[in-house]
Amino acid sequence: MPSSARTFFAPRGSRHAALRLRRAGGAVLLVLSCALLSACGPEVRGSPKPPPSFGPAQSAWWGCPALQGVYAWPPVANTAVPAGAAARRTPGTGELPFYAMGAEMQVWLRQERGETTVRTRAVNRARNVRTSLTRQWSLMTYGAAQTHCSGGMLDLSPAQMPGGAAGRGGATGQGALLGFRLALLKDGALAVGTRRLVPGGTGSYFSWGGQSYGSYDLPDGEAWSWVKLARSAPGDREPPVEDAYVPGATAP
Repeated sequence: MPSSARTFFAPRGSRHAALRLRRAGGAVLLVLSCALLSACGPEVRGSPKPPPSFGPAQSAWWGCPALQGVYAWPPVANTAVPAGAAARRTPGTGELPFYAMGAEMQVWLRQERGETTVRTRAVNRARNVRTSLTRQWSLMTYGAAQTHCSGGMLDLSPAQMPGGAAGRGGATGQGALLGFRLALLKDGALAVGTRRLVPGGTGSYFSWGGQSYGSYDLPDGEAWSWVKLARSAPGDREPPVEDAYVPGATAP
């Protein structure tokens, strides 16, 4: 048989080993491409823009529209949109750019000299309950270095999440960060977006016999959730206390 027509028949085990090797090589090449070219990017859930169901957002010729105002907590009914979840859930303390102290609150947002201040206090609608929380404000202040305008929305820089949730790389994760985005809607309401960043940690290029060789950064995780707060006053001055307490009342 001419040499050009010869066919080489490898044993079955050798062919399978070669196929596994080619597949492993392809996987390594894909990982290297993502790691070296950063083509994979973060894995994003949710949207960095307010949901269309909130209505259109206001725009400004320069910078961001003025967000100052008094807003109502809890959010407008059925507008809490958590990232990657079908069920709607209202965010809790630590998941917002202000303190959530009770079922109903006033949210007072002010912008002065480059600072953004968000205060909250309780609303009391019970005639027979007296509470000092209706006159005590929480205080969250974001300086000019922590804020910037992005696409007509105000971004509050990510900071360490309370409790420091682990990264997706397990023990190699550095903890989650929370950032916030505020957008003024055309109906006067405030859209509040929460951006949760989870470091991806590290992975290995090749593992054999329980040993890992070489390491690369796994993509970070990014998740967005949104709520819509109704506007109740312009916010240029301290809003009046909402307290239904009446001395001597015995019924709500």
